[in-house]
Amino acid sequence: MDENGPNDGDDKRFGRPWEEEGSTESEEEPERQADVVRLPGIEVDDGEDDDFALADDGEPHELDELGSLGYAPYSTQEYEGLAEDVARAASEEWEQQAVSASVAGVDSGMVGFDDVAGTSSRVKMEDHEVTSQAAASDFTLRVASGLVVFGLFLGSLLLGGSWFASFVILVMVVALGEFYATLRTVGYRPVALFGLVGVALMGVGAARSGPLAIGGWAALASVAVILFYSLAPRRHALENTAATVMGMAWVGLLAFAILISQGSQPVAYILFAVLLIAFNDMGGYFVGRSFGRRKLAVDVSPNKTVEGFFGGLIASMVVASILTTFPAWEVIGITRGLIVAAIVGVVAPVGDLIESSIKRSIGVKDMGSVLPGHGGMLDRIDSFLLAVPAIFFALRGFGLL
Repeated sequence: MDENGPNDGDDKRFGRPWEEEGSTESEEEPERQADVVRLPGIEVDDGEDDDFALADDGEPHELDELGSLGYAPYSTQEYEGLAEDVARAASEEWEQQAVSASVAGVDSGMVGFDDVAGTSSRVKMEDHEVTSQAAASDFTLRVASGLVVFGLFLGSLLLGGSWFASFVILVMVVALGEFYATLRTVGYRPVALFGLVGVALMGVGAARSGPLAIGGWAALASVAVILFYSLAPRRHALENTAATVMGMAWVGLLAFAILISQGSQPVAYILFAVLLIAFNDMGGYFVGRSFGRRKLAVDVSPNKTVEGFFGGLIASMVVASILTTFPAWEVIGITRGLIVAAIVGVVAPVGDLIESSIKRSIGVKDMGSVLPGHGGMLDRIDSFLLAVPAIFFALRGFGLL
C-alpha cells in the first residue's frame, strides 16, 4: 500500500490467528450494512427512508453535527438513577390499603384485597348470617312483646271497669320505675317510693273520683316529697325533689285514659284515641324517613322533620275520617273526629319531643328495656302522655264524656 491509498494490484489480507499463515484463499468481502439509528419522535418501518441516518465509516455521522448540547436531550442521561429508584422501591415493604369502590345500588363500601381475592368470603358469609339471624331474632322479640302488650290492653279494655284501670296503673308504675332507675344511673337520687305510690293513687283517684282526684293526689304526693327532703336533709335536695315530682306528674297524665274509658262507649273512645296516636306516630316516621329535609327541633331530636310532622298530622286526620264512617264511631262524627285528629297531630309530637329532650339532657338512648325490641315502657307511651289528656278534654268539650 502506498501513501496515496490502497494498491489496486495488491489484494493481500491480514491473516487471522486461526488461519494458516500465508493463505491466499480469497473471500468475498461481506456487504457493509448501514447502522440504523432511530431518531426520537419518528416512526418508520423501512431502512430506505430519510428518517434513518446511515453510519458510514468514511463519512461524518449526522448526529455528530448535533454537538454535545444538541444530543443531550436524546441521550439516556435523563434516566440516570432510574434503575436505583426501581430497585429501592422493590425492596421497600408496602402496606396493602383498602380500595374505596362505588357500586351501583350500594351507597358506599370498602373493598379490601382479601375481598378481591375471595379469601375471606366464608367469614363474611358467616358474619352476614349471624347479622341476619340477630335481626330476625330482634324482629321476632319486637313482634312478640308488642302482641303481649296489645293483648293485655285489649283484654282489659273489653273486660272494662277496674280491669282497664289496673292495666293503666300498671303501665304507669312500670314507666315511672324505669324513669327513676335511669336517673339513678346518671347521679340523681329521686325518692322512688313516694313517686310510685303517688302515680298509683292518681290512677285510683281517676277511677273513683274523676279528673280532680288526679291533680289532688299529685299535689299531696308532691308535698310529701318536699317534706321528706326538708326533714331528712340530703345532698342535691332541690334537683332530686324536682326529678321525683316531675316524673310522677308527667307519667301520671296517662290516668286520663281511665276517665275516657268511663264514657258511654268506652271501647270505641279508647280505640279511637289509640289509633289516632299510633297512626300519627307511624305517619310521621315514614313520611319523615322518606321525604324529611327540614329539621323540626334539631337540638332536641335530630330525626324529627317538618315533613314528618305534617305527615303524622295528615295520617291521623285520614284515620279519623275513615273511622267515623263506621257505626261504632258515628256518634263522634267526621267534623269532631277531624278536630280531635288535628289536636292529636299537634300534641302527640310534642310529647315525643319532651321525652327526647329529657333523654338528651341525661345522655341516654332508651329509658329502659322492659319491652324486648321496643326499649322501655316510657319510650312507647311518650306520645300518649300529652295526647290522652287532650283527647279527654276535647271529647268532654263535645259533650261525649
